[in-house]
Amino acid sequence: MSNEIDTKTLKALQQGSHKAFEEVFITYYGKTKAFIYGYIKSGPDAEELTEDLFVNLWINRHSIDISKSFDSFLHTVARNSAINFLKHKYVEDTYLNNIQKQECSSTSEEDLITKELGLLIDDTVEKMPEQRKKIYILSRNEGLSNEEIATQLNTTKRNVESQLSLALKEIRKTISCFFLSLL
Repeated sequence: MSNEIDTKTLKALQQGSHKAFEEVFITYYGKTKAFIYGYIKSGPDAEELTEDLFVNLWINRHSIDISKSFDSFLHTVARNSAINFLKHKYVEDTYLNNIQKQECSSTSEEDLITKELGLLIDDTVEKMPEQRKKIYILSRNEGLSNEEIATQLNTTKRNVESQLSLALKEIRKTISCFFLSLL
């Protein structure tokens, strides 16, 4: 990742400039996505991780240390994001392999786990900020497209995508914690 952003742009980003964020996004999005793809070998997952990275960059923009190389910072964040994804995938794959090894197709214990997981996901959705919860419900329960949701809620498609990505991240985290507690 090269073509470093200048200090002036980073200061503007820290102060909440959407134009500066857009410049950083345009400069680094493609390279960051390709870098993450090199680790995880999945286009859709690399795209989602890259989007999450930039959402988090915007949220945590105040903590960017402009005295250090932004290029190195972004490289480290992208690498850690890819490694965490692979660790999570390993846990999921291990869990799924263990399930497949079981001879019984459905037991009362599995039914209980399924119901508990469903309730846990519902609880996670209920605790989301109101806008995020609406977007998630319209997308997953009512099957609306991101554009339809944006029109219905009078917001941008990009906001819908960001909020949906954050909602799914929260749900994945909840599911991961649940499965780890079962191991």
